[in-house]
Amino acid sequence: MNRFRRRTLLGIAAAACAAAAAGAWRWLSSPALDGTAPGAFSPATLDTLVAAAGTVIGKPIEPSHYAEYFRWRAEHLAGYRAVYERFAAEINRAARRTARCGFASCTAPVRERLLAPAAQARRPGTPVDIAWLGAGRRRWATYNMVIFDEALALFADTDAWTLAGYDGWPGTPRGLDRYRHAPS
Repeated sequence: MNRFRRRTLLGIAAAACAAAAAGAWRWLSSPALDGTAPGAFSPATLDTLVAAAGTVIGKPIEPSHYAEYFRWRAEHLAGYRAVYERFAAEINRAARRTARCGFASCTAPVRERLLAPAAQARRPGTPVDIAWLGAGRRRWATYNMVIFDEALALFADTDAWTLAGYDGWPGTPRGLDRYRHAPS
């Protein structure tokens, strides 16, 4: 009888822990943007965002395409400008503290090391990672959602096609002036 109660108690405790972890996971995995007004940001912020996107992607990208993407979202969507500026300030401060350079001008290994918390926020599978996010690192989950996930999705829709050997990505005109050139 005592053994049955212990198993029942352990089962209830395990179910309660799983429910609490699921609630914490939902809270941590869906960070919300604040309602700050859209607007323009500085060129230094834009350089930092494009460098961060290139670092997270790890492949050659067309920087002007990403710059226009970030610029449009900051100028038209509420909350994005504030997140972009907060990220740029934080990552540039960390870059100056560790490598004595602005994030965009640091070397690739330094930028990768500085963006390591983003990788941890991207895959918070262990309880330690979830606790790490809950202990004041939730902003990395926001950066991951608003900057890195969107940059990776943009890469998949654009630059990945050119890396795969296509002349351009779907939806871009190409070959419209080939009739002027002699066949090769």
